[in-house]
Amino acid sequence: MQFSPYKPEPSLPRIAVIGSRNLPANYGGVETACENLYTRLAAKKFRVAAYCRSDDWALRRTSYGGVTVIGFPMPNLPGISTFLHCFIATLLATFSKAEILHFHAQGPALFSLIPRLLTPKRKIVFTCHGRDWQRPRWGRFAKWVIRLGERCSAFIPDYRITVSDDLRQYYQSTYSVQASRISNGVDIPEKVGPGRCLSKFALAKNGYLLFVGRLVPEKGIENLIEAFNGLKTGLKLVIVGDSPETPDYVNHLKALAHDNPRVVFTSYLRGRDLAEVYSNALAYVSPSLLEGNPITVLEAMSYGLPVLLSDIPPHLEILSLFLPPVEPAALPAFATGSVESCRQALEALLSLEPCQMEALGQASLSVVREYFDWDVVANATQTVYLGLMNPAVSTQPKLAASLVAPARTVQEKVGVS
Repeated sequence: MQFSPYKPEPSLPRIAVIGSRNLPANYGGVETACENLYTRLAAKKFRVAAYCRSDDWALRRTSYGGVTVIGFPMPNLPGISTFLHCFIATLLATFSKAEILHFHAQGPALFSLIPRLLTPKRKIVFTCHGRDWQRPRWGRFAKWVIRLGERCSAFIPDYRITVSDDLRQYYQSTYSVQASRISNGVDIPEKVGPGRCLSKFALAKNGYLLFVGRLVPEKGIENLIEAFNGLKTGLKLVIVGDSPETPDYVNHLKALAHDNPRVVFTSYLRGRDLAEVYSNALAYVSPSLLEGNPITVLEAMSYGLPVLLSDIPPHLEILSLFLPPVEPAALPAFATGSVESCRQALEALLSLEPCQMEALGQASLSVVREYFDWDVVANATQTVYLGLMNPAVSTQPKLAASLVAPARTVQEKVGVS
């Protein structure tokens, strides 16, 4: 998408973004969300500064899509780097000229106490992308710290946003506080035909199933690999992604697939290479144990792929949007964490006729076109920012239908008891 040239508008509030590791996004849902949201707000002439990590030991101030990117070095200390980065980012943002500090994710929200104490009139916004303390890769102490961040996110910010209705209900039931649901979005891409990337990994159009994401325990990838190992099929399973933070887990996944040449690890893919593997896959599979509002699932759907998902609530929210006349309206979700349920779901997927797969892919595309749009996300977030700065303006976004799931029984729609 093309944006107009960036020219700051003095009457609009300055925004400081805390919680994104990089911009543009190299990997991660938070980073992808921030890239798409803030480049759009910059095009609307908001002055946005994102506090990220630099690639080397230097303090850098660059620009991306109209967003000022302030990068500073971080030591590679697993479990510590993220918190240290957010602490320094918060200090820098607190003493900047930003009128609004926007914290993304529960861990970074721990440091929202700093601007609340030092600059109490500063407006603070928080977006919850998931219950981060539930992620298996964190140890006991890290989980405790993130839970503390969650409590801070419930009571310190002036405004709370969640990316799914499940998270909105969680904050309401756990802390008796209100939050607005503003989903993630997606752009509708142009498909890319088979080319260099498919040739590199010996892949054929419609000859593989696809997973894209960080290779971390909460993604449940080992369940998918074990389930796929039990299939009798000539298809391949392509796993796109990596994770420098969890090398032992990555090695574990590769060991599970060691005797199966049909499982292909590509590491990170970006740009045209990523578009190529999305465009030519047969279907997309997500066995995740924990998500907020999974952008990679939405991206797969934007390429017209059928999606086979575990039955976590954020996945069920997406599946509930599939409507007849497509029959089935959506592929039934499989039991989270169950290798056998995943294997049975894969077998059911592979038993479908080509016309059924085509219909499911078209249904995926229809859902993202109607319900997930980055421009709508940016407009809703803009409403929040302007309302915080002007008490006469409501901070409640007038959300389009694309951000609000229809009121119907999710389990009934997707066949999950």
